[in-house]
Amino acid sequence: MGDKSKVFRCAAVLYIFALISGCDTSHIQPVQNTIPPSPLFPPQTVMQTGEYANFLEENYKALQSCQDPEKCTEALFNISFVYCYAKSPYYDPQQGLKYIDDLIAASPGNQWTFQAMVWKALIEKNMKEKVRKRPAAREEPKGKEALEDKISSKEEIIKELNRQLERSRQIDIEMEQKQRGLLH
Repeated sequence: MGDKSKVFRCAAVLYIFALISGCDTSHIQPVQNTIPPSPLFPPQTVMQTGEYANFLEENYKALQSCQDPEKCTEALFNISFVYCYAKSPYYDPQQGLKYIDDLIAASPGNQWTFQAMVWKALIEKNMKEKVRKRPAAREEPKGKEALEDKISSKEEIIKELNRQLERSRQIDIEMEQKQRGLLH
C-alpha cells in the first residue's frame, strides 16, 4: 500500500506542478499600440476634434488634385458635410446642397452618393419648413388707411409714454414725502 500511496502522491504533485506551470504568463505577448482604423464616417473625426477649417482645406485640396473617382466623391461628401452640419462654423445649407448636387451628378451609385441623397432630402425638407414657419409679410394698407394706422399707432405710443411719465412723477412725489418724514 505504501508504494501505491507514494506513486499517487508523486502523481498529484506532478499534476499540480503542471497546472501551475501552465498558468505562467511568460508566453502572453504584450499589447501593442495599434493605430485605430479610420472611421466609416470620415467627418466623425472632425466632429470630435472641431478642426473644421483644416478638414475643409484638406478636402478642397483633395478635390482639386484627385485622380481616383472614389477619393473625389469622398472629398465632395466631406465638403458638403462641413456646410450642411448645423454645428459647423461654416454652416451654409445652400452651399452644401451645391456640393451634394455635384456629388450626385459625378458619382451615381456610389456609397457617398446614397448618403448625400438622404442628406439632401432632409435639408430641403428642413428649409421648406423654415419658410413655412416664417411670419408672412404684413401688407401695408395704402393711402388714407395707411396714414390713419400710423397716426393711431403713434397716438397709442404717446398715451403709453404719458402714463409712464405720470407714474414716474407720482413715485417722485411719494419719495419726497418719505424723505421729509424721515428728516423731521
